[in-house]
Amino acid sequence: MTERHPVTSIGNLACALLALALGAAPCLAATATFEHKLGNGLRVIVKPDRRAPVAATILWYKVGSMDEITGATGVAHVLEHMMFKGTPTVSGADYTRLTSAAGGRVNAFTSTDYTGYMTILQNSRLELAFRLEADRMAELTLAPDEFAKEIRVVMEERRWTTEDRPRALVYEQLMATAVNAHPYHNPIIGWMTDLQNMPLADLRA
Repeated sequence: MTERHPVTSIGNLACALLALALGAAPCLAATATFEHKLGNGLRVIVKPDRRAPVAATILWYKVGSMDEITGATGVAHVLEHMMFKGTPTVSGADYTRLTSAAGGRVNAFTSTDYTGYMTILQNSRLELAFRLEADRMAELTLAPDEFAKEIRVVMEERRWTTEDRPRALVYEQLMATAVNAHPYHNPIIGWMTDLQNMPLADLRA
C-alpha cells in the first residue's frame, strides 16, 4: 500500500485542524477555500460554508484496491470497516455514540484509488470529529475478535452487492478480462476466496 505519514501528536493534529477550520484565515471571504500542509505531510483543505450551523469533514487516504496484491484483494475495504471498531481509548460503540450525541453521523467508502471517511455534525463540535479521526489514525486496535466478525459482514456484503446481482457479476468479469494486467482487474470488495482466507496481518500491513 502507499506510504502514510505518521501522526506524531494526536492532540496537535486536532488543534491544528481546528485552528485552520475556524480561525486560521479570518480575512478570507466566506466562500474562499484555504489549503495548508502540516509538518507530517497531511494536506488540509477548508471550504467555509455558513448556510447552516453544521460542519462536514472528510479524510482521504491515498490508498484503495489498486494498491492490493494478488491473494490479498479486498483488504482496503475490510480495513475501512475495521476503522470503526475502536481504539484503546474509544470503543467502536463509543465512536458512534459520541458522534450521534453531537448531532452527527459518520460514513466511509473505498474506491480503486482512495478511501474516504466522513463526519457531519454540529459545527461547535468540530473538534470532536478531528479528535476521533486522529485517534483511530494512530491507535486503531484491530482486535482479532472484531476482525473475525467483520470479515463475515464483508463477505455477506459481497454476496448481496455482487454475487446475487447478475449485472454486477457481468461487470466484475468484464473488468477482470478487459484490464487483466492492471490493478483495476480486481473488484474493490475483493474476491471471495481472498476474503475467506484473509489474515489480520494483511490489515496491519
